[in-house]
Amino acid sequence: MNSDRVDEIAALREQKKLDRQAEVEAREAKEAEEAKSHKANMERIAKKMAKIAAGESTVVEEAPVEEPVVEEVIEEPVVEKPVVEKPVVKPKPVPKKKAAVKKPTAKAKGKSRGRPKGSTNKK
Repeated sequence: MNSDRVDEIAALREQKKLDRQAEVEAREAKEAEEAKSHKANMERIAKKMAKIAAGESTVVEEAPVEEPVVEEVIEEPVVEKPVVEKPVVKPKPVPKKKAAVKKPTAKAKGKSRGRPKGSTNKK
C-alpha cells in the first residue's frame, strides 16, 4: 500500500511539472502576441508623427457625397373608417388579505433572582 501511495505522489509531481511547463509556454505566447501588437501600434504612431512633421494633414478627407434628388409625392386623401369604441371593462378589485394576528406567547419563567419572599435562611 505504501508503494502505491509513492507512485501516486510521483505521478502527481510529473503532472504538476507538465502543467507548469504548459503555463510558461502559454504566457510566452501571450507576451509574444502583445509585443507584436505593440510593435504594430508603434509603427502606426510613427507614420502619423512623420506626416505631422512633414506638415501633411492626418485627417482623412472624405469625398463629398451627392445628395439624392427627392421627388415630390402627392398625397391622396385617406378616407377614415369610423372607429367603434368598445366599452372599457374594469378589472374586479382583488380583496386584500388581512394580516395574521399574532397571539401573545407565554413568557417562559427564568431563574428567579434573589431569595424568595418569606425565606429565613440568611448567611
